[in-house]
Amino acid sequence: MRRRWRLGRIFVLRHSGMPFDWLEGLGASRDLLRAADELLDIEQSLAVQDLPAPVRDAIAACAPERLPSKRTDLAAWRDSAHRFRELYKEADEHATEQLRPVLKRQLVGEAVFLSNPAVYRNMLLPLVGAAGPLNGRRRRARRQLYTYLQRFCGKSETVSFFGPIAYGETRAGADAVLRTDRPRVRRVFLAAWAARELARALARDARLLPDLRFHLTRPDNGRAAATEPADTATAVLATIGRDGQTLRAICRETGLPARKAAHTLRELVAAGVLDVALGAGPYDLDPLGAFRRQLDELPATPARDLWLQRLHELERLRAALETGSFPDKVEILQELEDLFETCTGVPARRGAGRTYADRAIVYEECSSNFSLEVGEDLLHDWERRLGPILEVCTVHGHAAQRQAAHRVATAIRAEDPQPGRPDAHPAATREMTLAAYAHRTTELFQPQGSAFQTDHAPRYRGAEDLHDLLREAATLDGDRYALIDLCPRAEDVADLRSAGLVVARIHHHLQIPGWLDVMHPDPASFAAEAAAWLAEHGDRLVGFDFGRRNKGYYRFPGREVALRAPSWTDADRDDLLHAEELTVRVEHDRVRLTGPDDRELLAYLPLSDFAKYPPYAALSHPQVQHPVFASGSRGRDEEVRVADVVVQRARWHVEASEAAGATAEARFLTLRRLARRTGCRYVFVRSRRERKPYLIDLESPLAADLLGHVAPAGETLTAEAMVPGPDELWLRDDLGRRYVCELRVQVIGRDAP
Repeated sequence: MRRRWRLGRIFVLRHSGMPFDWLEGLGASRDLLRAADELLDIEQSLAVQDLPAPVRDAIAACAPERLPSKRTDLAAWRDSAHRFRELYKEADEHATEQLRPVLKRQLVGEAVFLSNPAVYRNMLLPLVGAAGPLNGRRRRARRQLYTYLQRFCGKSETVSFFGPIAYGETRAGADAVLRTDRPRVRRVFLAAWAARELARALARDARLLPDLRFHLTRPDNGRAAATEPADTATAVLATIGRDGQTLRAICRETGLPARKAAHTLRELVAAGVLDVALGAGPYDLDPLGAFRRQLDELPATPARDLWLQRLHELERLRAALETGSFPDKVEILQELEDLFETCTGVPARRGAGRTYADRAIVYEECSSNFSLEVGEDLLHDWERRLGPILEVCTVHGHAAQRQAAHRVATAIRAEDPQPGRPDAHPAATREMTLAAYAHRTTELFQPQGSAFQTDHAPRYRGAEDLHDLLREAATLDGDRYALIDLCPRAEDVADLRSAGLVVARIHHHLQIPGWLDVMHPDPASFAAEAAAWLAEHGDRLVGFDFGRRNKGYYRFPGREVALRAPSWTDADRDDLLHAEELTVRVEHDRVRLTGPDDRELLAYLPLSDFAKYPPYAALSHPQVQHPVFASGSRGRDEEVRVADVVVQRARWHVEASEAAGATAEARFLTLRRLARRTGCRYVFVRSRRERKPYLIDLESPLAADLLGHVAPAGETLTAEAMVPGPDELWLRDDLGRRYVCELRVQVIGRDAP
């Protein structure tokens, strides 16, 4: 191998917040499963593909009444289908009764409430509060609540107590030690979008405006061009020193009327030249505290005192959400939302109920009861075993990045003026600022969201391509970095020494300061290895600062390039570059980034969406990306291993028409057919439009409803085996209950002699 790979000695242990056992207990009875298997055995013997279309449709819909009565050869299937449907109707009703005790658990109720208060109030409470017939309304509520439950019990997501943040580190020896006695700490934060709305509301208050302080967003903005006539804007900017200036003082020093000066200030703020000094910048985790400190410095007025009272009450309610018990939190959150709407005039919820939207004005993080210590000897063994797959990902990242640059260069050349026109660029190299490049490529390339792999990345056939990939890895020099989601397969923590390894995902990132260290007792040590490696590379690697995305944020420990709205806190940052200061050169099939001194730079991209977005991927540090293998064998992609490490779980492709059966019985039979194809009870299913996959229990009527909801019209679904499986979930609490988990670990590959 070309590189020696080192795993980070501090890592994140991501796990589900509720036991997998709760989900596993919601399967169908053995009688129903036997009846379904009997029906499918008969179906298989009929050679359905050779039957007339009306007969095929009736069988697919599990509708024996639609079969021609004269077809005596279908009598066995007809009788079996009638028995199956009777059993299924009972099982479908019973599934609701199975689900209700789980939903009545206080942890589940609180998790649903924190995810979506409207679902808690309008769906969970009515469903658990009284029995009733499974009509359309109750079925929709049941499906939605089961969707939440499969998320709480079957996924390693980091959110609140139902996706707590746990950490791991190394220890001497070869064994791994799991601790389950860590104190659980909950912290509630004001959402970034809510903080922005409060800042806007404060700045809009005409009673406060004369005493609010306006700051430059860059030291040289005093010389910046403005949209106002030069004399007015220049006069205003001339009064604003390093510490900023108030509207009242600006009017006094310039002699401008208050209305004219305020209009000019609004234009300069809109242009990004000035910013109102409210809050402590885009990454402040305590904006309410910053607002209160800043208002305390204003002259005492009734308006200031009113806002201070409001901010104090907002903070009191936020703190009460951290420490209060669940039943009380319902009223506390309602009070908080009502007060927020009074302060801002903006609705306190957004996102139209989408599960993963940043819709609430607050969000919660929680530390886990678990912590893991991994022996150094075991970690060295994992480094050895993971080396080949990381080299494969290095080659794939190189190929994907090269293709991204080719697409960008081709698109930009195609958009350039035609040769011979007066405004044509005479040289083969196209040059533009990074700001112009970002704007121009936004029109040429659509972001692909969280797709597992982008369209420009190559795909591979399977094991036959691995040899070529490993051979090519030896030709690519230079250090590499990544974060891997590593899933050991073991029944218990004591078995980790002999565990099989699954690399679930590889991200082209480093473990830098950000939202994942918010519950770590020593955030500096959490990111120390990444900071040390970056220090070795001097100033060549610059972080692209895109700002906060929902609750997520990352702070690059080095020079950054601001690609977000400017803040008044930026003016004092000597390490902050601006997109207008950097140059992008498009040279044939290569795209290069250079700094103000004309030295070539490489971009560090903190967000996965941008790491795979061709215009930014082309500028990135050499990438390490997860490859996709497609064997193309009758709707199945085989499991792929590099050495003894699984890099891609087995996958099956399901036509949407199979999954979106018209009746619940037909959808359940689709699950049972898929169980036969996969040999699994649990699979992760996703369509291209879904940001996250769903965990589907192929033995559950509840999952049959969910599958029909997931399947979009005319689109193929992908089902992926749940690996590690239920018997390989080594993370267990003191009661022996199992939790889905993965280790998110930093890896750095250094050139070996």
